[in-house]
Amino acid sequence: MMLFAACSNRSSVPGDIIRMDSMTVIMKDIIIANEYSLAYIPKDSTKKDKILANQQLLDGVFKIHHITREAFENSYRFYESRPDMNKTIFDSLSAYANRHKTELYRPLKITKPIPKAAK
Repeated sequence: MMLFAACSNRSSVPGDIIRMDSMTVIMKDIIIANEYSLAYIPKDSTKKDKILANQQLLDGVFKIHHITREAFENSYRFYESRPDMNKTIFDSLSAYANRHKTELYRPLKITKPIPKAAK
């Protein structure tokens, strides 16, 4: 039994687990949805139940990626139990954030001159 465990492929992902590259994209979208939820939902007076509004955003992410919440949670638990794979996912997320940071913080280019009355 120990020989089997030692020889098993630790880099393989079971069939019911979301592939690592897909999981990275899904987690990126979940992070964006959560950031939106933190920044804008508390200020939206039409949203009475803030927790429900956040859950609806997450459900939208799952729908876009054609997965269920249960499939995501099962896959997330799997990757949490595999620090090597989990590190790869979070390294990819960090690299994505660093690559796009300059795009998010660059000044807007104004294509039309500002009217004198607005100055």
